[in-house]
Amino acid sequence: MPRSRQNKKRAPLDTDKIENAIRLLKEKKLTFHGASKHFQIPRTCLRRYHSYALKEGISVAEIRKNLAVKRVFADEQELMLANYIKDAAPLQFCLTLKEVKKLAYQFAKVNQIKYSSRWDSEKMAGEYLLRLFGKRFKDDISFRKPEAMSLAKIN
Repeated sequence: MPRSRQNKKRAPLDTDKIENAIRLLKEKKLTFHGASKHFQIPRTCLRRYHSYALKEGISVAEIRKNLAVKRVFADEQELMLANYIKDAAPLQFCLTLKEVKKLAYQFAKVNQIKYSSRWDSEKMAGEYLLRLFGKRFKDDISFRKPEAMSLAKIN
């Protein structure tokens, strides 16, 4: 049976409610406990958003966009990586799983994307990233072990 981790489902938070709660907290009209009850937002989430809003000085919508899912690559970067893997397959240069992980690490390093420190020690991306990447692009690319091929078939 394939290994598939079931992530916890979180209820989506309304950014308008969070912005209103943070505004009332800044004006000292409500406490964290009162604001979380009034706007029906978990207190820990409200504290986290409030601290980010104070430190960064940015809007809640921008914070929410960055904290929604901690992904290494943005959508367009993942698409570029998937297109490269897809283009390499017809050229008889199939990439193994290990090579795809190394390629993802090199791609993140060249583009100066924030990634786990474990990637530096192993010089490749993690297994979890590869599994989720494979799920997102399962219709476009497939990871297989390359088979031996004679030079006569290539030409």
